[in-house]
Amino acid sequence: MRTTRVYYEGKLATNSIVFLPNKSAHHLINVLRMKPGDTVYLFNESFGEFIGHIESAARLDVAIAIKAQCRTPEVPPLTIRLGLGLSKGVRMDYAIQKSTELGVGSITPIYTQYGEVRLKQTERLEKRLQHWQQIAIKACEQSGRLSIPEIHPPIPIENWLKASNESCRLILDVRGAQTLDRLEANDLIEVTIGPEGGFSSKELKMASDQGFTAISLGSRILRTETAPIAALAILQHRYGDM
Repeated sequence: MRTTRVYYEGKLATNSIVFLPNKSAHHLINVLRMKPGDTVYLFNESFGEFIGHIESAARLDVAIAIKAQCRTPEVPPLTIRLGLGLSKGVRMDYAIQKSTELGVGSITPIYTQYGEVRLKQTERLEKRLQHWQQIAIKACEQSGRLSIPEIHPPIPIENWLKASNESCRLILDVRGAQTLDRLEANDLIEVTIGPEGGFSSKELKMASDQGFTAISLGSRILRTETAPIAALAILQHRYGDM
């Protein structure tokens, strides 16, 4: 039996009726071919998750009658902030999708020395950010998450590394002497993952100076879209909710 979850930004409450945004309404009616009476779950990080049904549907005008709350807002035991080297097209999309499914708290694309992608035009950058945010929303709908990770605008790696906080700070490097099984972590972890070409010696030195620990995932060199999956799965298994 299919479970249809829809992220809704507004207030959610029992015995209320909400009207879906056009994009969500279009997906339910024109893509999934749902009709009045069908069950829909609405959720967000502020109010939790509620079960309801389609009360009415006319083109892009879809009303959901909320019946009951099935999950209350949740505080994850582990917050992971991911700094991810920009990669091309579907590679970046895939990394964002899978990182979201694995519970990442936020994603910051970073410009690195060996990275090939540069998003300088304001209009193009804004479209990319909107595209990535939609990928994250869809991944949350599919995976059962309540909170949507924030996708930040791309920044130079220097800015990412210099951001001061109290987190456990990690940078993935196949030459790293430390491994995740021996990591002493708290409930806030920053993970930095490079592009296809990896990090330069200068960038690794800069990371070390800023308190980042070089972590190896083993002898295999993983692709930039594969590395987040491996790292996040291990971290969530050891310190999070997997």
